[in-house]
Amino acid sequence: MELYQLKTFVAVAEEGNLTKAAERIYASQPAVSGHIKALEEELGLPLFVRTPRGMQLTEVGKGLKLKADSVLLAAEDMANLAAGYREELTGSLTIVLNTDTAFLRVAELSAAMADAHPKLRLKFLQGNSGTILKDVRDRRIDAGFSFSDNRYAEVANIHLKEIPVRVVAPAAWAARVQDLPLDQLATLPWIRPDVECPFMKVLEGVFEGSGISITDFIEADSEYVIRELVAAGKGVSLLKQDDADAMVREGAAVICETGPMLSLNIGFVYPKSRENDPIIRALTDVVRGLWPEAAC
Repeated sequence: MELYQLKTFVAVAEEGNLTKAAERIYASQPAVSGHIKALEEELGLPLFVRTPRGMQLTEVGKGLKLKADSVLLAAEDMANLAAGYREELTGSLTIVLNTDTAFLRVAELSAAMADAHPKLRLKFLQGNSGTILKDVRDRRIDAGFSFSDNRYAEVANIHLKEIPVRVVAPAAWAARVQDLPLDQLATLPWIRPDVECPFMKVLEGVFEGSGISITDFIEADSEYVIRELVAAGKGVSLLKQDDADAMVREGAAVICETGPMLSLNIGFVYPKSRENDPIIRALTDVVRGLWPEAAC
């Protein structure tokens, strides 16, 4: 019995689908099927049954899944213990960003990690909040920043800050939007966030229960694109307070004062199973130091 077989077993059990499990562990579907078949033959027990809804654990499989989880956790604990014995932390960390680097204090994070752990290599990627949470859950990445509410038990979240969000309009529309009530604001052209974007959830909350809806909009999945389109006079949108204030200073936008106060939470997420990993502990210690307002 090999650890990779147990990892495959757990992935199929949690995904309920061979294709999704293969994507999660970076393997081909035939390889996943082969791992499960070999494990079932070695154990002499059926672990799954195929159903129209996918792969479902047998009763025996449910019991063995718990044991597989504990074995994999023990193996990881051993690796973490070994890392703790080393004088210096080495290796690499992939951290995915969900918004601009200045807001996330990426330069400060890189400098602080280099000072404290010079042999750790950081890799920064760009992504969106929802995907970051899923990739942390599936251990595809080491950590990331997210605006989305964390709904995964496998993901640990450090709440860093609550961020005010403002409705902004092109500067040329200042007279047009002044004191405009919410229902009339909704009739204007909008630059609407992508449906998976946490800003979209905030936008839905603005009009929730009011019967008001936005019908004239351009959809964009990037804060940079949204800022550019607002500045170009294409519509109204939502931005972080800092971005809204910057656009006002530049003369590119005005803030619409109508409506409720809006906000998002920014969090730093990482796999809960790696809380005792010295590398992750080093990273989260630095993050907390850079965000003194972070929740303990």
